[in-house]
Amino acid sequence: MSTLLSFSSIIQYVGYIIIAILVLLLMVLIHELGHYVAGKILKFKINEFSVGFGPKILQKTKKNGEKISLRAFPLGGYCAFEGENEDGSTSPEAFNNQKPWKRLIVLFSGAFFNFLSAIVFSFILLISCGYDFVKVDSIGNNSINYSYLQEGDVIYGVDYTNIDFVGDNYFSTLISDACERKYATYDVESLQADADYSYIKEEKTYYMITQDLAYNVKRDNENVVVDAKINVIYNAEGKFSGWSMLSTESSNNDEFAIETYKYNFGEAITQAVPFTCKWAWKVLVIFGQLITGQLSITSLTGPVGTINMIATQTQVNASNLVLMLPLIAVNLAVFNLLPIPALDGFQMLFTGIEWARKKPVKPSIINAVNNIGLLVLLGFVIFVDVLHLIL
Repeated sequence: MSTLLSFSSIIQYVGYIIIAILVLLLMVLIHELGHYVAGKILKFKINEFSVGFGPKILQKTKKNGEKISLRAFPLGGYCAFEGENEDGSTSPEAFNNQKPWKRLIVLFSGAFFNFLSAIVFSFILLISCGYDFVKVDSIGNNSINYSYLQEGDVIYGVDYTNIDFVGDNYFSTLISDACERKYATYDVESLQADADYSYIKEEKTYYMITQDLAYNVKRDNENVVVDAKINVIYNAEGKFSGWSMLSTESSNNDEFAIETYKYNFGEAITQAVPFTCKWAWKVLVIFGQLITGQLSITSLTGPVGTINMIATQTQVNASNLVLMLPLIAVNLAVFNLLPIPALDGFQMLFTGIEWARKKPVKPSIINAVNNIGLLVLLGFVIFVDVLHLIL
């Protein structure tokens, strides 16, 4: 029986791996479609549009000579323009013979399409699952906040600090920070007498004391500050050990329950763009932290790690896939615009230099640096994936 269950689990996980690969294929398709559409509009000659690298699996040649391909390794793709990697091409339709501003538009359009898709995915996320803000789902008359919070209240801040994932100001984080700031310690001699409730966990005694805490709340389309309550948990030494919005450690949702706030259609429409822009900024912040050493290299993942993450998170909860779609799309958009060899940002940098100095840098030099950069980048992502397997 256990063998059958194990085999079933493996088959199920393989299914999630396939979903993860399809997600990456979708992101690549969107990115390369951006280059393709911009190239067609600006009259560039396109030799091949491919999803994936390596040996071709399927290929169709259009009447104008363009090839549409699906290749064996679904971890990338390309839109091959005429003369893109050649010196001295005489074709007026060749990529390197086009005006710099046209090339910049074509190069930028891949990331731009990823960003546009991230806005669409963000809209889907906000209206279907929500993000960040919490909503009071139910509140019983035995709750410590019965006289303060109401069902339907949307909590968007704690102690006058707004919930904002860019600064890692999540709901639970803000409550912890506020409690540590205001109620870090309690007089040991008064602890037992003042405690509203005490319990023993792993042979240690903890005390719950109800304290005041302000919540920034949207109620009936108005933003108000509600001076409500929080149960602060102390250990026997009177030091802050946690918090609870329930009256005891064994209370259930009949007393108090919150859920992630789902945006209505209008809110999702208006917030999709700001939400996506915030994530783009968050990606840049993380990149800066990596450069300055504030974040470890282990916080990065390569293609294999990304596929595993998508598969694992989707297996845990299918809604996690809805969350990851805008994040992956934003990451691709921002990452591809960085001036790193083998990325669009690198080519944009040299195209901008050419435009400024009215003289192109030799394609052979750019291609040499680009190819070396590609090998380094591939080596780096392989190293990152191997590092995750080892650790």
